[in-house]
Amino acid sequence: MEVDVVIVGAGAAGLAAAIEAADSGAQTMVLEKQASGFDCSSALSAGLISFAGTDLQKKLGIEDSNNKLRQDIMDIGEWKSDPKLVSTYVSNQLDTYKWLTKLGVKWGACDRGAGMSVPRGHSTDPVQLIRILTETAKGRGVKIRYQARVTGLLTDKEKRVIGVKVEEEAGTAPVRVRKGVVLATGGFSWDTERLRSLDPRYVTLCIATSGKGHTGDGHRLAKGLGAYETDIEYVMPSFGQHVTGTSVAEFSFVYYRGAIIVNKKGHRYVNESVSYKDIGMATLDQPDGIGFQLFDHKVFDEAVRRIEEHKSLIPPKFALDGLDKGRTELLVKGNTIEELASQMNVLPEVLKETVDRYNSFVDGGKDLDFGRTTLVGKIGKIIKIDSPPFYAYESKSAWASTYGGIAVDENMHVLSADGTIPGLYAAGELIGGFHGASYHTGTALGKALIFGRIAGRNTVSGS
Repeated sequence: MEVDVVIVGAGAAGLAAAIEAADSGAQTMVLEKQASGFDCSSALSAGLISFAGTDLQKKLGIEDSNNKLRQDIMDIGEWKSDPKLVSTYVSNQLDTYKWLTKLGVKWGACDRGAGMSVPRGHSTDPVQLIRILTETAKGRGVKIRYQARVTGLLTDKEKRVIGVKVEEEAGTAPVRVRKGVVLATGGFSWDTERLRSLDPRYVTLCIATSGKGHTGDGHRLAKGLGAYETDIEYVMPSFGQHVTGTSVAEFSFVYYRGAIIVNKKGHRYVNESVSYKDIGMATLDQPDGIGFQLFDHKVFDEAVRRIEEHKSLIPPKFALDGLDKGRTELLVKGNTIEELASQMNVLPEVLKETVDRYNSFVDGGKDLDFGRTTLVGKIGKIIKIDSPPFYAYESKSAWASTYGGIAVDENMHVLSADGTIPGLYAAGELIGGFHGASYHTGTALGKALIFGRIAGRNTVSGS
Protein backbone atom coordinates (compact mmCIF):
# COMPACT_ATOMS: atom_id res chain seq x y z
CA MET A 1 0.00 0.00 0.00
CA GLU A 2 1.16 3.53 -0.72
CA VAL A 3 -0.22 6.87 0.51
CA ASP A 4 1.10 10.41 0.72
CA VAL A 5 1.31 10.67 4.52
CA VAL A 6 1.24 8.18 7.38
CA ILE A 7 0.55 9.42 10.89
CA VAL A 8 1.35 7.13 13.80
CA GLY A 9 -1.07 7.68 16.67
CA ALA A 10 -4.73 8.78 16.80
CA GLY A 11 -4.62 11.21 19.72
CA ALA A 12 -4.99 14.97 19.48
CA ALA A 13 -1.61 15.51 17.79
CA GLY A 14 -2.09 12.72 15.25
CA LEU A 15 -5.63 13.70 14.34
CA ALA A 16 -4.76 17.39 14.02
CA ALA A 17 -1.88 16.41 11.74
CA ALA A 18 -4.17 14.17 9.70
CA ILE A 19 -6.77 16.88 9.15
CA GLU A 20 -4.18 19.41 8.03
CA ALA A 21 -2.46 16.92 5.75
CA ALA A 22 -5.77 16.01 4.13
CA ASP A 23 -6.71 19.67 3.77
CA SER A 24 -3.39 20.16 1.98
CA GLY A 25 -4.47 17.61 -0.59
CA ALA A 26 -2.61 14.58 0.73
CA GLN A 27 -3.89 11.00 0.78
CA THR A 28 -3.53 10.39 4.50
CA MET A 29 -3.60 7.33 6.76
CA VAL A 30 -3.56 7.18 10.57
CA LEU A 31 -2.28 4.03 12.26
CA GLU A 32 -3.22 3.48 15.92
CA LYS A 33 -2.14 0.42 17.87
CA GLN A 34 -4.99 0.63 20.40
CA ALA A 35 -8.57 -0.43 19.69
CA SER A 36 -9.73 3.21 19.66
CA GLY A 37 -8.43 6.75 19.91
CA PHE A 38 -9.88 7.24 23.39
CA ASP A 39 -6.95 5.58 25.16
CA CYS A 40 -4.61 8.53 24.59
CA SER A 41 -3.40 11.16 27.06
CA SER A 42 -5.51 13.75 25.25
CA ALA A 43 -8.80 11.91 25.90
CA LEU A 44 -7.79 11.15 29.49
CA SER A 45 -6.69 14.70 30.28
CA ALA A 46 -8.45 17.42 32.26
CA GLY A 47 -9.41 19.04 28.97
CA LEU A 48 -7.63 22.34 29.60
CA ILE A 49 -5.91 24.10 26.70
CA SER A 50 -3.91 27.29 27.14
CA PHE A 51 -4.89 30.00 24.67
CA ALA A 52 -4.43 33.77 24.94
CA GLY A 53 -6.50 36.65 23.58
CA THR A 54 -9.62 34.60 22.85
CA ASP A 55 -13.19 35.83 22.63
CA LEU A 56 -14.02 33.75 25.73
CA GLN A 57 -11.39 35.59 27.76
CA LYS A 58 -12.66 38.95 26.51
CA LYS A 59 -16.22 37.97 27.40
CA LEU A 60 -15.04 37.19 30.94
CA GLY A 61 -13.04 40.42 31.20
CA ILE A 62 -9.68 38.64 31.15
CA GLU A 63 -6.89 40.62 29.50
CA ASP A 64 -4.31 38.34 27.93
CA SER A 65 -1.81 38.50 25.08
CA ASN A 66 0.84 36.57 23.20
CA ASN A 67 3.53 38.37 25.17
CA LYS A 68 2.02 37.35 28.51
CA LEU A 69 1.66 33.76 27.36
CA ARG A 70 5.23 33.58 26.08
CA GLN A 71 6.58 35.11 29.29
CA ASP A 72 4.61 32.72 31.49
CA ILE A 73 5.72 29.61 29.57
CA MET A 74 9.36 30.67 29.67
CA ASP A 75 9.21 31.67 33.33
CA ILE A 76 7.75 28.43 34.65
CA GLY A 77 10.14 26.47 32.45
CA GLU A 78 12.99 28.42 34.09
CA TRP A 79 14.01 29.59 30.61
CA LYS A 80 15.12 26.07 29.72
CA SER A 81 12.48 25.80 26.98
CA ASP A 82 13.48 26.06 23.33
CA PRO A 83 12.44 29.66 22.57
CA LYS A 84 11.72 28.79 18.94
CA LEU A 85 9.22 26.12 19.97
CA VAL A 86 7.60 28.45 22.48
CA SER A 87 7.32 31.21 19.87
CA THR A 88 5.83 28.74 17.41
CA TYR A 89 3.20 27.75 19.97
CA VAL A 90 2.40 31.35 20.81
CA SER A 91 2.15 32.59 17.23
CA ASN A 92 -0.16 29.75 16.20
CA GLN A 93 -2.30 29.32 19.31
CA LEU A 94 -5.10 31.78 18.58
CA ASP A 95 -5.60 30.42 15.07
CA THR A 96 -5.84 26.91 16.53
CA TYR A 97 -8.46 28.08 19.03
CA LYS A 98 -10.54 29.51 16.17
CA TRP A 99 -9.97 26.37 14.10
CA LEU A 100 -11.22 24.13 16.91
CA THR A 101 -14.22 26.37 17.53
CA LYS A 102 -15.13 26.21 13.85
CA LEU A 103 -14.92 22.41 13.98
CA GLY A 104 -17.52 22.44 16.75
CA VAL A 105 -15.47 22.26 19.95
CA LYS A 106 -17.37 23.87 22.85
CA TRP A 107 -15.63 25.84 25.59
CA GLY A 108 -16.65 26.08 29.24
CA ALA A 109 -14.71 27.88 31.95
CA CYS A 110 -11.53 29.82 31.41
CA ASP A 111 -9.68 28.29 34.31
CA ARG A 112 -6.55 29.07 36.29
CA GLY A 113 -3.53 26.80 36.31
CA ALA A 114 0.15 26.46 37.10
CA GLY A 115 2.38 29.12 35.58
CA MET A 116 -0.43 31.45 34.54
CA SER A 117 -0.50 35.17 35.24
CA VAL A 118 -4.17 35.27 34.15
CA PRO A 119 -6.76 32.48 33.69
CA ARG A 120 -6.27 30.96 30.23
CA GLY A 121 -7.04 27.27 30.62
CA HIS A 122 -9.92 26.90 28.16
CA SER A 123 -11.90 23.88 29.36
CA THR A 124 -13.58 21.39 27.09
CA ASP A 125 -14.61 17.75 27.22
CA PRO A 126 -11.50 15.92 25.97
CA VAL A 127 -13.43 12.83 24.91
CA GLN A 128 -15.72 14.99 22.79
CA LEU A 129 -12.64 16.77 21.44
CA ILE A 130 -11.17 13.48 20.21
CA ARG A 131 -14.55 12.47 18.80
CA ILE A 132 -14.83 15.72 16.83
CA LEU A 133 -11.26 15.44 15.51
CA THR A 134 -11.81 11.80 14.54
CA GLU A 135 -15.05 12.53 12.69
CA THR A 136 -13.50 15.56 10.99
CA ALA A 137 -10.50 13.52 9.82
CA LYS A 138 -12.72 10.77 8.43
CA GLY A 139 -14.87 13.41 6.74
CA ARG A 140 -11.74 14.68 4.98
CA GLY A 141 -11.08 11.21 3.59
CA VAL A 142 -8.44 10.17 6.16
CA LYS A 143 -8.24 6.40 6.64
CA ILE A 144 -7.86 5.46 10.31
CA ARG A 145 -6.77 1.91 11.12
CA TYR A 146 -6.97 0.77 14.73
CA GLN A 147 -5.08 -2.15 16.26
CA ALA A 148 -2.37 -1.39 13.74
CA ARG A 149 1.00 -1.24 15.45
CA VAL A 150 3.93 0.42 13.67
CA THR A 151 7.02 -1.67 14.37
CA GLY A 152 9.56 0.02 12.12
CA LEU A 153 10.39 2.92 9.83
CA LEU A 154 11.44 2.30 6.25
CA THR A 155 14.22 4.38 4.68
CA ASP A 156 15.89 4.64 1.30
CA LYS A 157 19.62 4.75 0.58
CA GLU A 158 19.66 8.49 1.31
CA LYS A 159 18.19 7.69 4.74
CA ARG A 160 14.92 9.38 3.93
CA VAL A 161 11.86 7.91 5.63
CA ILE A 162 9.74 6.33 2.91
CA GLY A 163 7.28 4.25 4.92
CA VAL A 164 6.47 2.15 7.97
CA LYS A 165 6.13 -1.50 8.92
CA VAL A 166 2.66 -2.23 10.28
CA GLU A 167 1.71 -5.20 12.41
CA GLU A 168 -1.96 -6.13 12.35
CA GLU A 169 -3.93 -9.27 13.13
CA ALA A 170 -3.41 -10.58 9.60
CA GLY A 171 0.35 -10.08 9.79
CA THR A 172 3.06 -7.50 9.14
CA ALA A 173 3.22 -5.44 5.96
CA PRO A 174 4.81 -2.20 4.71
CA VAL A 175 2.96 1.03 3.99
CA ARG A 176 4.99 3.35 1.78
CA VAL A 177 4.67 7.13 1.74
CA ARG A 178 5.20 9.66 -1.02
CA LYS A 179 5.58 12.62 1.37
CA GLY A 180 6.51 11.55 4.89
CA VAL A 181 5.63 10.13 8.31
CA VAL A 182 4.43 11.94 11.42
CA LEU A 183 5.10 10.29 14.78
CA ALA A 184 2.41 11.17 17.33
CA THR A 185 2.65 8.17 19.63
CA GLY A 186 2.48 9.89 23.02
CA GLY A 187 4.75 9.40 25.99
CA PHE A 188 6.22 6.52 27.99
CA SER A 189 4.15 6.42 31.20
CA TRP A 190 3.79 2.63 30.87
CA ASP A 191 7.43 1.95 30.01
CA THR A 192 8.42 0.87 33.52
CA GLU A 193 11.95 -0.05 32.45
CA ARG A 194 12.52 3.45 31.09
CA LEU A 195 11.01 5.12 34.17
CA ARG A 196 13.06 2.95 36.54
CA SER A 197 16.24 3.89 34.70
CA LEU A 198 15.45 7.57 35.34
CA ASP A 199 14.55 7.12 39.02
CA PRO A 200 13.45 3.87 40.75
CA ARG A 201 10.88 5.87 42.74
CA TYR A 202 9.09 6.63 39.47
CA VAL A 203 7.90 3.01 39.57
CA THR A 204 7.77 2.18 43.28
CA LEU A 205 6.01 5.36 44.48
CA CYS A 206 4.00 6.37 41.39
CA ILE A 207 1.17 4.92 39.37
CA ALA A 208 0.62 5.22 35.62
CA THR A 209 -2.81 6.63 34.76
CA SER A 210 -2.37 7.53 31.09
CA GLY A 211 -3.58 5.33 28.27
CA LYS A 212 -1.86 1.95 28.28
CA GLY A 213 -0.64 2.52 24.75
CA HIS A 214 1.92 5.03 26.02
CA THR A 215 4.93 2.73 26.06
CA GLY A 216 7.52 4.88 24.28
CA ASP A 217 7.17 3.30 20.82
CA GLY A 218 7.74 6.54 18.94
CA HIS A 219 10.82 7.36 20.98
CA ARG A 220 12.40 4.05 20.05
CA LEU A 221 11.44 4.33 16.38
CA ALA A 222 12.94 7.80 16.05
CA LYS A 223 16.08 7.00 18.03
CA GLY A 224 16.59 3.99 15.79
CA LEU A 225 17.21 6.46 12.97
CA GLY A 226 19.58 8.61 15.00
CA ALA A 227 17.14 11.05 16.61
CA TYR A 228 18.09 12.44 19.97
CA GLU A 229 16.02 13.43 22.99
CA THR A 230 15.78 16.60 25.04
CA ASP A 231 14.38 17.58 28.45
CA ILE A 232 14.49 13.99 29.73
CA GLU A 233 16.10 15.32 32.90
CA TYR A 234 12.88 17.27 33.53
CA VAL A 235 10.54 14.28 33.27
CA MET A 236 8.45 14.39 36.46
CA PRO A 237 5.25 12.77 37.75
CA SER A 238 2.14 14.81 38.58
CA PHE A 239 0.69 15.16 42.09
CA GLY A 240 -2.94 14.58 43.01
CA GLN A 241 -3.76 10.90 42.44
CA HIS A 242 -5.69 9.29 45.30
CA VAL A 243 -3.61 6.55 46.94
CA THR A 244 -6.28 3.93 46.22
CA GLY A 245 -6.95 5.14 42.70
CA THR A 246 -6.02 3.38 39.50
CA SER A 247 -6.99 5.96 36.88
CA VAL A 248 -7.34 9.69 36.32
CA ALA A 249 -10.87 9.38 37.75
CA GLU A 250 -9.31 9.76 41.21
CA PHE A 251 -7.12 12.77 40.42
CA SER A 252 -7.69 16.08 42.23
CA PHE A 253 -6.07 19.54 42.10
CA VAL A 254 -8.03 21.05 44.99
CA TYR A 255 -4.79 22.55 46.32
CA TYR A 256 -5.16 25.05 43.47
CA ARG A 257 -8.49 26.07 45.06
CA GLY A 258 -7.01 26.85 48.47
CA ALA A 259 -5.99 23.57 50.09
CA ILE A 260 -2.60 23.02 51.66
CA ILE A 261 -0.58 19.82 51.33
CA VAL A 262 0.85 18.01 54.37
CA ASN A 263 2.81 14.78 54.73
CA LYS A 264 2.04 11.82 57.00
CA LYS A 265 3.70 13.64 59.89
CA GLY A 266 1.34 16.59 59.52
CA HIS A 267 3.88 19.04 58.09
CA ARG A 268 3.66 21.15 54.92
CA TYR A 269 6.54 20.53 52.54
CA VAL A 270 5.91 22.55 49.37
CA ASN A 271 4.52 25.75 47.89
CA GLU A 272 1.10 24.53 46.77
CA SER A 273 0.76 27.09 43.97
CA VAL A 274 3.59 25.73 41.80
CA SER A 275 3.28 23.21 38.98
CA TYR A 276 1.85 19.85 39.95
CA LYS A 277 4.99 18.38 38.39
CA ASP A 278 7.18 20.13 40.98
CA ILE A 279 4.78 19.10 43.74
CA GLY A 280 4.93 15.55 42.41
CA MET A 281 8.71 15.48 42.78
CA ALA A 282 8.60 17.04 46.26
CA THR A 283 6.11 14.39 47.35
CA LEU A 284 8.49 11.57 46.41
CA ASP A 285 10.76 12.81 49.21
CA GLN A 286 7.99 12.46 51.83
CA PRO A 287 7.25 9.37 53.97
CA ASP A 288 5.81 6.66 51.69
CA GLY A 289 5.51 9.26 48.93
CA ILE A 290 2.19 10.50 50.38
CA GLY A 291 0.71 13.98 50.66
CA PHE A 292 -2.70 14.95 52.06
CA GLN A 293 -4.62 17.78 50.36
CA LEU A 294 -6.19 19.50 53.36
CA PHE A 295 -8.99 22.07 53.10
CA ASP A 296 -12.15 23.38 54.72
CA HIS A 297 -15.80 23.61 53.76
CA LYS A 298 -15.59 26.94 51.94
CA VAL A 299 -13.03 25.46 49.54
CA PHE A 300 -15.30 22.44 49.18
CA ASP A 301 -18.28 24.66 48.37
CA GLU A 302 -16.35 26.72 45.81
CA ALA A 303 -15.14 23.58 44.06
CA VAL A 304 -18.66 22.15 43.93
CA ARG A 305 -20.00 25.46 42.58
CA ARG A 306 -17.42 25.39 39.80
CA ILE A 307 -18.41 21.87 38.81
CA GLU A 308 -22.10 22.72 38.78
CA GLU A 309 -21.49 25.86 36.71
CA HIS A 310 -19.47 24.08 34.04
CA LYS A 311 -20.75 20.52 34.40
CA SER A 312 -21.45 20.07 30.69
CA LEU A 313 -17.85 20.83 29.71
CA ILE A 314 -15.84 19.44 32.59
CA PRO A 315 -15.01 15.75 32.18
CA PRO A 316 -17.15 13.67 34.58
CA LYS A 317 -14.08 11.69 35.61
CA PHE A 318 -12.58 14.91 36.94
CA ALA A 319 -15.63 15.81 39.04
CA LEU A 320 -13.55 15.06 42.11
CA ASP A 321 -11.69 18.30 41.46
CA GLY A 322 -15.03 19.83 42.44
CA LEU A 323 -15.55 17.15 45.09
CA ASP A 324 -19.11 16.55 44.01
CA LYS A 325 -21.33 14.81 46.53
CA GLY A 326 -21.17 11.52 44.69
CA ARG A 327 -17.42 11.10 45.22
CA THR A 328 -16.92 12.13 48.83
CA GLU A 329 -16.22 8.54 49.91
CA LEU A 330 -12.56 9.21 49.06
CA LEU A 331 -12.39 12.09 51.53
CA VAL A 332 -11.39 12.00 55.17
CA LYS A 333 -13.59 14.34 57.22
CA GLY A 334 -13.54 15.93 60.67
CA ASN A 335 -15.50 18.65 62.46
CA THR A 336 -12.26 19.94 63.95
CA ILE A 337 -8.65 19.81 62.77
CA GLU A 338 -7.87 17.48 65.67
CA GLU A 339 -10.67 15.12 64.67
CA LEU A 340 -9.49 15.22 61.07
CA ALA A 341 -5.95 14.43 62.19
CA SER A 342 -7.15 11.34 64.05
CA GLN A 343 -8.87 10.13 60.88
CA MET A 344 -5.62 10.72 58.96
CA ASN A 345 -3.48 8.91 61.59
CA VAL A 346 -1.55 12.14 62.12
CA LEU A 347 -0.69 13.60 65.54
CA PRO A 348 -3.54 16.07 66.24
CA GLU A 349 -1.34 18.63 67.94
CA VAL A 350 1.09 18.66 65.03
CA LEU A 351 -1.58 19.13 62.39
CA LYS A 352 -3.30 21.82 64.46
CA GLU A 353 -0.01 23.69 64.73
CA THR A 354 0.58 23.38 60.98
CA VAL A 355 -2.86 24.76 60.09
CA ASP A 356 -2.66 27.55 62.69
CA ARG A 357 0.77 28.54 61.39
CA TYR A 358 -0.49 28.65 57.80
CA ASN A 359 -3.51 30.70 58.82
CA SER A 360 -1.22 33.17 60.57
CA PHE A 361 0.72 33.53 57.32
CA VAL A 362 -2.53 34.35 55.50
CA ASP A 363 -3.25 37.03 58.11
CA GLY A 364 0.27 38.41 57.71
CA GLY A 365 0.15 38.26 53.92
CA LYS A 366 3.30 36.14 53.56
CA ASP A 367 4.03 32.41 53.74
CA LEU A 368 7.29 32.38 55.67
CA ASP A 369 7.85 28.66 55.16
CA PHE A 370 7.48 28.13 51.40
CA GLY A 371 6.69 31.54 49.92
CA ARG A 372 3.15 30.81 48.77
CA THR A 373 1.32 34.04 47.95
CA THR A 374 -1.29 32.82 45.43
CA LEU A 375 -3.66 29.91 44.90
CA VAL A 376 -2.02 28.80 41.65
CA GLY A 377 0.57 30.35 39.37
CA LYS A 378 0.26 34.11 39.80
CA ILE A 379 -3.51 34.00 40.42
CA GLY A 380 -5.69 34.26 43.52
CA LYS A 381 -4.98 35.16 47.14
CA ILE A 382 -4.28 32.47 49.70
CA ILE A 383 -7.11 31.83 52.15
CA LYS A 384 -7.37 30.57 55.70
CA ILE A 385 -8.45 27.04 56.52
CA ASP A 386 -10.95 27.83 59.25
CA SER A 387 -14.48 26.81 58.20
CA PRO A 388 -15.58 23.40 59.50
CA PRO A 389 -15.99 20.65 58.59
CA PHE A 390 -12.48 19.94 57.39
CA TYR A 391 -11.38 17.48 54.72
CA ALA A 392 -8.27 15.61 53.59
CA TYR A 393 -7.58 13.79 50.35
CA GLU A 394 -4.73 11.30 50.59
CA SER A 395 -2.70 11.63 47.41
CA LYS A 396 0.42 10.44 45.62
CA SER A 397 2.30 11.19 42.42
CA ALA A 398 1.24 9.64 39.13
CA TRP A 399 2.10 9.42 35.45
CA ALA A 400 -0.73 11.09 33.61
CA SER A 401 1.83 11.91 30.92
CA THR A 402 5.54 12.43 30.27
CA TYR A 403 6.97 15.57 28.66
CA GLY A 404 10.60 15.05 27.70
CA GLY A 405 11.17 13.42 24.35
CA ILE A 406 12.34 13.55 20.76
CA ALA A 407 14.01 16.77 19.63
CA VAL A 408 12.29 18.69 16.82
CA ASP A 409 12.73 22.08 15.20
CA GLU A 410 10.00 24.69 14.86
CA ASN A 411 8.76 22.97 11.68
CA MET A 412 8.38 19.65 13.58
CA HIS A 413 11.22 17.97 11.70
CA VAL A 414 12.78 15.24 13.84
CA LEU A 415 16.40 16.14 14.60
CA SER A 416 19.54 14.02 14.64
CA ALA A 417 23.16 14.87 15.21
CA ASP A 418 23.49 15.36 11.45
CA GLY A 419 20.51 17.72 11.14
CA THR A 420 16.96 16.73 10.26
CA ILE A 421 15.84 13.21 9.38
CA PRO A 422 14.28 13.59 5.91
CA GLY A 423 10.61 12.66 5.74
CA LEU A 424 10.16 12.30 9.51
CA TYR A 425 8.12 14.68 11.66
CA ALA A 426 6.82 14.45 15.23
CA ALA A 427 4.30 16.20 17.48
CA GLY A 428 2.50 15.93 20.81
CA GLU A 429 3.66 14.31 24.03
CA LEU A 430 6.37 12.47 22.11
CA ILE A 431 8.51 15.58 21.65
CA GLY A 432 10.80 17.39 24.08
CA GLY A 433 12.18 20.90 24.24
CA PHE A 434 8.98 22.84 24.80
CA HIS A 435 8.20 22.69 28.53
CA GLY A 436 11.69 23.10 29.95
CA ALA A 437 12.16 22.63 33.68
CA SER A 438 8.47 22.69 34.61
CA TYR A 439 4.97 22.78 33.22
CA HIS A 440 2.47 25.49 32.29
CA THR A 441 -1.04 24.03 32.67
CA GLY A 442 -2.87 23.50 29.39
CA THR A 443 0.17 23.54 27.12
CA ALA A 444 0.45 19.75 26.76
CA LEU A 445 -2.88 19.43 24.99
CA GLY A 446 -2.22 22.79 23.37
CA LYS A 447 1.09 21.73 21.88
CA ALA A 448 -0.41 18.45 20.65
CA LEU A 449 -2.99 20.36 18.61
CA ILE A 450 -0.82 23.28 17.51
CA PHE A 451 2.29 21.28 16.66
CA GLY A 452 0.21 18.46 15.17
CA ARG A 453 -1.32 20.89 12.68
CA ILE A 454 2.12 22.22 11.76
CA ALA A 455 3.54 18.72 11.32
CA GLY A 456 0.66 17.73 9.07
CA ARG A 457 1.04 20.74 6.81
CA ASN A 458 4.80 20.56 6.59
CA THR A 459 4.88 16.83 5.85
CA VAL A 460 2.88 17.56 2.71
CA SER A 461 4.77 20.70 1.67
CA GLY A 462 8.21 19.47 2.68
CA SER A 463 8.81 22.66 4.66
